[in-house]
Amino acid sequence: MQVLKDKVEWTLTALDRCDAYCSAQAFVKAVGVNGELLFCSHHYNSIVNNAVGYDKLSKFAYQIIDERERLVENRLVGEN
Repeated sequence: MQVLKDKVEWTLTALDRCDAYCSAQAFVKAVGVNGELLFCSHHYNSIVNNAVGYDKLSKFAYQIIDERERLVENRLVGEN
């Protein structure tokens, strides 16, 4: 995510898909030395809420790009 003059520019697009074989849109990218992993919100939550998964992910990734706030932003559209 990059903020440009009060406008948010997202890194992940609708073409980015979860690597956990669910084919949902990815909202989290974990960047590691040997590559990157993409996760939907559900699978990312499952990993970080599990001690073993959290430990493995923290050892793999040196950067986490988390755009899950887009889900809240999209939900709020039209509620005015």
